[in-house]
Amino acid sequence: MKTYAKLTPEGTRDLLFEESDALRTVERQLADLFKSRGYRKIITPTVEFFDVFNRESAGTLPESLYTMTDAYGRLLVLRPDSTLPIARVAATRLRGARLPLRLYYNQNVFARRPKLAGYSDETTQSGIELLGAGGLRADLEALTLAMRVMEQCGTPDYKLEIGHAGYFQSLCEALDTSPQTVSEIYACVESKNYVALDTVLDALGDTPAVRAIRELPRMFGDARVLEKAAQALQMQAGETHAALSYLADVYTRLEKAGLSEHVTIDLSLVHRTNYYTGLMFRGYISGSGETVLSGGRYDRLIAEFGEDLPAVGFGVQTDLLARAKLRRGETASPPTPAALVFGDNGFETNALDLQARLLNEGVLCENSLAPTQETAVEYARQCGIPTVYILDETGVREVRV
Repeated sequence: MKTYAKLTPEGTRDLLFEESDALRTVERQLADLFKSRGYRKIITPTVEFFDVFNRESAGTLPESLYTMTDAYGRLLVLRPDSTLPIARVAATRLRGARLPLRLYYNQNVFARRPKLAGYSDETTQSGIELLGAGGLRADLEALTLAMRVMEQCGTPDYKLEIGHAGYFQSLCEALDTSPQTVSEIYACVESKNYVALDTVLDALGDTPAVRAIRELPRMFGDARVLEKAAQALQMQAGETHAALSYLADVYTRLEKAGLSEHVTIDLSLVHRTNYYTGLMFRGYISGSGETVLSGGRYDRLIAEFGEDLPAVGFGVQTDLLARAKLRRGETASPPTPAALVFGDNGFETNALDLQARLLNEGVLCENSLAPTQETAVEYARQCGIPTVYILDETGVREVRV
């Protein structure tokens, strides 16, 4: 026997019955929600050229990619992300299209994860990309749509963290250190490893930027966090204060809309994906410690493909929402058929015709594959099917089980 014939590769798994039903339910809910807001579906290839992701802004580590070659020896990857392929499409096939472009997707992504980390290498994502629109209005559209996703497909007590890429980026730019050290700081903050962060910062002296980065573990909460951050910077001018001011504006609008109870400002919100340029956000639901939604503004990414368009969007881990539905018992097993239709020898197609007529009348019924009338009736008894229709040379006979 071939060694791996009965196994799935590490990081993948089969979805059976209720699991697959829950996943499809979430996907339909999200698609309906996105379409109701004017978003149109796009599907990109599962396999892309490596060059699509071979860029610093992608934040993709080469060792995390599933790679292969085509017939010409060109390097290919299974897509680890949906935003970059959509940026490619926007700059090529949709170049010159009427703006803004509202696109949504539902497709699998692939990335090698550390062993024993509890994450799958193949995950299902849905999401939206709002292209060709900058500014507060577009950000609020994406942000409030993300909140609708969390409310309708997640749990009513969801939480959304918001931050700004410009705040942390400007702090790092103010540091007198090497790009390698900055990369270490990014990694420490993203993983919330503040012990390691202090070790790195100890070698950089005592400056307003260093002190502000040290304060990041405590920089979360409501609008008062923004005042505290401004004080920590000693009113230093620049992009940091522009970011804080923008977050204050966004939070105020959400507060007026009655949505702020679900929102936490987190200035330590960073992402290894380096294409974010402004607002960033992440969503969480009760019963799951993982990020189920993440997104933000990325105004320079599409320009790397040749078309300068501002953009904002987010992705949803639909498989995590589906698992949450299963835990809450929101996915029911298929109903038991009301009838079983059995065709005796020579009457098999007649039985299929009767099944079709019953289904058209709204009667849930199953075609019997049993070899005899007796085994068909016994099968119905075991499955809890109350009625068996038997077709033979005498016509149609109804048997109550």
